[in-house]
Amino acid sequence: MAALLLLALLIAGPLQALDSLRVGSLGQRWDKVMESSRFISVASDSVWIWPAPQYTDLAPQSLARTGSIRARVLRPVGPGGALGPALADKPGLDAWIDNDPGSAWSPEEDNELSRQAEVYLDLGATFRVNRIRFYPRLDGEHLGLVLGSFDLATSDGTLPVGALLAEYKTLFGFTETFPNRQTVVDRQFPTREVRYLRLSSLEKEQWEIAGFEVYSEGSLPAGEFVSSPLFVRGGSPVWGQVRLNGGDLGRLPVTVQTRTGPDEEPLLYYIKRGDELERVSQQAYDEVGLRRYTTIGIVEEEQGPVLPNPQWSPWQTVSDGLVLSPGPQRYLQFRLLFSEPGLALRDLIFEYVRRPLATALEGEISPLEVEPGVPTRFTLSLEMQFDQGRRDTGVRYLQILTPAVVSQVERVLVDDEEVVFSAAHQPGEGFTLDLWQRVVQAGSFVQVVFDAAVFRDGTPFLVRAVDLRPEEGGLETVYQTVREGDVDPFSVGGQLVVRFRTPSDQLVRALNPGNTLITPNGDGINDFFTLAYGLFMLIRPAPVILTIFDLQGHPLRRDDAGSDLSGSYTRLWDGTDNQGRLVPPGIYLYQIEVRADTGTHRWQGTVEVAY
Repeated sequence: MAALLLLALLIAGPLQALDSLRVGSLGQRWDKVMESSRFISVASDSVWIWPAPQYTDLAPQSLARTGSIRARVLRPVGPGGALGPALADKPGLDAWIDNDPGSAWSPEEDNELSRQAEVYLDLGATFRVNRIRFYPRLDGEHLGLVLGSFDLATSDGTLPVGALLAEYKTLFGFTETFPNRQTVVDRQFPTREVRYLRLSSLEKEQWEIAGFEVYSEGSLPAGEFVSSPLFVRGGSPVWGQVRLNGGDLGRLPVTVQTRTGPDEEPLLYYIKRGDELERVSQQAYDEVGLRRYTTIGIVEEEQGPVLPNPQWSPWQTVSDGLVLSPGPQRYLQFRLLFSEPGLALRDLIFEYVRRPLATALEGEISPLEVEPGVPTRFTLSLEMQFDQGRRDTGVRYLQILTPAVVSQVERVLVDDEEVVFSAAHQPGEGFTLDLWQRVVQAGSFVQVVFDAAVFRDGTPFLVRAVDLRPEEGGLETVYQTVREGDVDPFSVGGQLVVRFRTPSDQLVRALNPGNTLITPNGDGINDFFTLAYGLFMLIRPAPVILTIFDLQGHPLRRDDAGSDLSGSYTRLWDGTDNQGRLVPPGIYLYQIEVRADTGTHRWQGTVEVAY
């Protein structure tokens, strides 16, 4: 029965969760849960990145993207009627971006402006731009109304403030001494990220602009959306499945990350007053930062450090559609990273259950440093806290997910006593344990001793407690992630990531040269050359090729077995060439070749054939 449950654990995905936190059309509004965004557009029912076809003029669609085109004016601001700078809509100014070369706008048309006007164009989103073009009406009457002296600057729009307060970077310009004499100003330049453009006229003569064109380079900067910490009422949620747009998260070019904590402050903000630091709210911190753009003279306060709250987990990427951040924590914050233009997200759903497996799960692994590819005995130590009054269900199953090559699980101890267990290995993914008896005692100390080889520097060991709960229609799988912590006083570190003791840039090497003398005569003894080798530091599959050469360097046999990830592998050679003929007796060269993103890497050796 235990084996059947363990098999179900390995193959069954989570069913419909008991509860869900929803953002979008069926839940909280996107614009209401937003803490910050970068290079994306946000509405109540969706978030998106605008498409940006190459060579497209972005300016005509600025207003449709909720952008604007405005002029800088002086208006009464604050008490007392003192004049201050402001951006104002001006009748006819949108002629610059209406895609009609026959309509134009000039500051001559507005008695509030001079010829040395300052115009701001907001594209409505941030794009990668590499060309700008502008011109007056090109008929005989207006051809000479060129803008001769000006400064054109841009801002990427990262500051969440009005265009007047944004930091601008000059793109190009002309002075009265060296004026522009071209009717059509057409400039190409190295790509830069642009949302706001500021055209500052330095001209004393009459001028106009009929067309102001801003051209897309064809790609967009990566977009980011960060939610505010979201509170779940009632219970102690253990987070599970994540769904986007009602479908599989893995099919969309977006990364979802989460972190969890006990309060609404994942970050701690400090301001400096002289030599002293004072903890403040994020709003107060941002207000201090804005003063450097608006305050003239001495500023008594300045922004200090922003530190992570130690009670919050770090950002963790949703994997296989599951939240990896630890629970039970009542606050969850999420971050979306967009990688392609033209992507729109409507509904985001985080499923959770209210009854946790444990109040707290912390763990560490030892040793933290190993030799690359060398079999090592590891000890995974876990501390488990339970609250029976809250009906924590306890822990019976453990998943240890890792790209390390695990050969065997030696033993499992609960409070220093060995217990009976079953282990199911998942090659390249780790293993799952059935402890046979559920751990429910508060303060339980669990240790898992196993043998594995590590082939990537910084190899993670993601540990999750798992429970199978009966629900209508079947079993529901509940996961609770173990948080890093120093739980074993006899080990150093408190981490779940293993590093190389002696780092190397080699991606392939022989782990065992095997039988370097073969006699392929069919007697069953040394008929094959067996090569065990390791692939290191690969984060995505790479083609691996075994080639046998004679001593003159001529290739005799080529074995292309597809692509592999980091790990240990074995190849066999039966002493034949590409035509299946036995090679003559002698010494031959073998070469393992890996074609990775960083280039081609090789390992070579010799093998002797005799009969």
